[in-house]
Amino acid sequence: MRIPLRSATWAFGAGAVVLVAASAWGVARWAAARAMFDQGDRGLVAATALGAEQLRASRGLPLDSVAGALALATGYRVSVFDGEMALLADSDLGPATLDAPAHRDSRSEVEGALLRVTATSRRTSPLDGRSYLFRATRNYWEGESVVIRFGDPVGPIQDAAARVARLVGAGVLAGGLLVLLATHRTAGVVTGSLAEVRRLLTRLAAGRSPGPRVKLSGVTELAQLASSANRVRAELEEQVARVSRERDELAQLMDEVAEGLMALTGDARILLINPAARDLLGVTGVPPFAPVGSIVRDPVLRDLLEASVVRPQGRLEVKIGGRELEVRTKMGTGGGSVVLLVDVTEMRRLEAVRSDFVANASHELKTPLTVIRAAAETVTDASLPPDLRQKFLESIEGNTVRLQRLVDDLLDLSRYESGAWRPERVRLAVDEVAWAAWREQEAGAAGRGVEFEVVGAGAGEALGDEAAVYQIFRNLFENALRYVPEGRGRITVEIGSRGGHVVVAVTDNGAGIPAASLPRIFERFYRVDAARSRQEGGTGLGLAIVRHLVSSMGGEVSAESVWGSGTTITFSVPFYRAGAVGATAT
Repeated sequence: MRIPLRSATWAFGAGAVVLVAASAWGVARWAAARAMFDQGDRGLVAATALGAEQLRASRGLPLDSVAGALALATGYRVSVFDGEMALLADSDLGPATLDAPAHRDSRSEVEGALLRVTATSRRTSPLDGRSYLFRATRNYWEGESVVIRFGDPVGPIQDAAARVARLVGAGVLAGGLLVLLATHRTAGVVTGSLAEVRRLLTRLAAGRSPGPRVKLSGVTELAQLASSANRVRAELEEQVARVSRERDELAQLMDEVAEGLMALTGDARILLINPAARDLLGVTGVPPFAPVGSIVRDPVLRDLLEASVVRPQGRLEVKIGGRELEVRTKMGTGGGSVVLLVDVTEMRRLEAVRSDFVANASHELKTPLTVIRAAAETVTDASLPPDLRQKFLESIEGNTVRLQRLVDDLLDLSRYESGAWRPERVRLAVDEVAWAAWREQEAGAAGRGVEFEVVGAGAGEALGDEAAVYQIFRNLFENALRYVPEGRGRITVEIGSRGGHVVVAVTDNGAGIPAASLPRIFERFYRVDAARSRQEGGTGLGLAIVRHLVSSMGGEVSAESVWGSGTTITFSVPFYRAGAVGATAT
């Protein structure tokens, strides 16, 4: 029996189409399964990294809660095992089932993680009889070695791969029949569509970028095939985008941290470095995976960083580029190390200032206390003549007053520097405050023949704290009265304006200040003539208080002097403007 050539050709073509469809089904199933398993592996890698961070950050919480939270966040099954491979927590099991004997069976990936930090496997779980893609990593929980394992069920992956394969097979079969019946043009369209699907699946199988979307063909079956391939592509892109987003968020967090952060590889190469660390180390561009020794020039710091990858912890204070840096290192559990750099320059400066302040204050308090004690011991002598007794009593009284003034000034200065005091913002006439402060000194000044004058009264009203301005004038007047000559002393207050501020200059014709001492006169306890200042009751804190009061009100203070020709202290206070925030009329 002979078969017609057309029928034979048709039968051969149909058989070829069926064979090609079956082959396409097998290839598609293999490629789709491989791509999905590769994607599952990448998802588990990201999940184990998140699990390790969450486990370290959740000390003190029950492991069941940690496993449940991770399962909810990642969508995977989460299990935690101890060093003996006993199950401690499982997101799919209740706490009551954890002691079952089956839960202590040998687990290849758990055993591998205990030996090699990270391990993967694909097998059937004895806990529920389902096949999983497992990834486990070793961590530490409350000082003990534990293994956290993430499981992705294999069944959905295989089902999805089978669906893709069926769609591919059906599409190829339909395409083959259409090729037999359609024109060469239709055959070209089918071939092109299949080629696009093949390229997409090949790229997915190879783990490369999926590339452009597959264009939908006018043939329904090919359109379904392309749509399925595009869905696989979209799911892959979504997962990649999620991982990329998490990576970018971590990079942004490192960039915004004020402290310097570095991550080193196991061979002391720079894996990550944030801008703050580059600034503290004085470097600009850092090539990827550059040896830390080629970036850090300080030999002590370089030795610490190179040793940090083998030493559990390290700490060092080093001076780089005029800044004091505190460097702390910690070796990572998976190799490499993390380095923290903190700028402690200002902290060390404040510690030095505080130490100097305590030493100076102790010295200043000790002097009057020593005089008071010696005078008091002398006064108790019954044989002491009355005139000497009176002299010692006057010395006790004078040093007591001096001690009281010193304590008052120390309390005021501490209150200003600590931020406990906030200046008021009221409308005030500077000339009236100057005259009020002078009246407190007027009696003593009149006895010494000191002239006082205010120039430029009414030049402008200031916005500031009236009590603070009063104290500024009082301290400046007391300083001037100590040094102006007897019988011909003169103190002048000149009020003007400049750049939105009321500017006040207090000038005297006293002994003046040497040029070398001018930059330091606003320091605490600094005296140009220490013996004379102490003799006349000075505490050495008056100008330091003036500086803090002026700066707190938004002004500036400066000093000009010529040795032997007098001194001018100039300070400024903001102008009063109607409607200024916080301003109130007096």
